[in-house]
Amino acid sequence: MSEANKNEKVYSRRDMLKTAGKTAVGVAAVSFIPSFLTGCDKKVELPSKEVLAYEYVEASEDAPTYPYPYQKLDVATAMERGYAGYYNKGGCCRGVVDAVIGELGDKAGYPWNQIPVDVFANGATGFGIGSLCGAIAGAATCIGFAIPPEDAPAVTAELFKWYTSTELPTYKPDVDVDSLVSPSVNCIDSVGQFMEVSGYGMKDPERKARCAGLTADAAGKVVELINKYYNL
Repeated sequence: MSEANKNEKVYSRRDMLKTAGKTAVGVAAVSFIPSFLTGCDKKVELPSKEVLAYEYVEASEDAPTYPYPYQKLDVATAMERGYAGYYNKGGCCRGVVDAVIGELGDKAGYPWNQIPVDVFANGATGFGIGSLCGAIAGAATCIGFAIPPEDAPAVTAELFKWYTSTELPTYKPDVDVDSLVSPSVNCIDSVGQFMEVSGYGMKDPERKARCAGLTADAAGKVVELINKYYNL
C-alpha cells in the first residue's frame, strides 16, 4: 500500500454530514473533503464482512402473549394518577403511561410491570418539537399494548376525535384554567391556542396545571375506551 493510501482519512457518515453541512451553508471552510464528495476516483478500504459479523444469543421463548392481558381499570383513579404523574413522573406522555400501564403493572403484575415508564420521557412537549401531543401519544401506546392490531387503529381514531372535539381540560383539581377544543392533535396547536387565549406562558404554573389536567383527561379517556372494547 502506498504512503498516500496509508494517510488517507476514512470518513464516517457523521463526518460526511458535518462536512457537507458546513459546505452547504458556508459555516466554515474545510481543508479536506472526502473523495466521494468531490467525484475523485480514489478508493477507500472498507471493513471486511468478517469484521462486522457476530452471533446472536439464543432467542428467549418466554415472551408474553400479545396483546397484553388487560383487566378493568377505574377511570377516576386513572385521571388522578395521570394528573399526579405529570408532576411526579415528568410530562404528559409519562403521566398517561404511568396512569394506565403503571397501574396495570402495580395491580396485574407481569407483563405490564416489565414496561419502564421512563421510556416515554421524550414524549413531553410533543416530543420536543410540538408534534403529536404527548398525552395522546401515551394513550395511543396503551391502546397498542392492550388491543389487537387489527382493532387498535379504530380505537385510536376515536381517541383522536375526542381530543379535537372536546373542551379540555375537564380535570381541574387545583387551578381553574381555560378549557378549549384543540384544532389538532399536535402539541403546538393545543398548547399554543391555550397560551394565546389565556395569556400564560410555557413556564407559568397555570400552563403546567392545564397540561396536567389534560394528561388526566387523556388517561381517563383511554381507560374508558379500552374498558369499552373488552365490555368491562
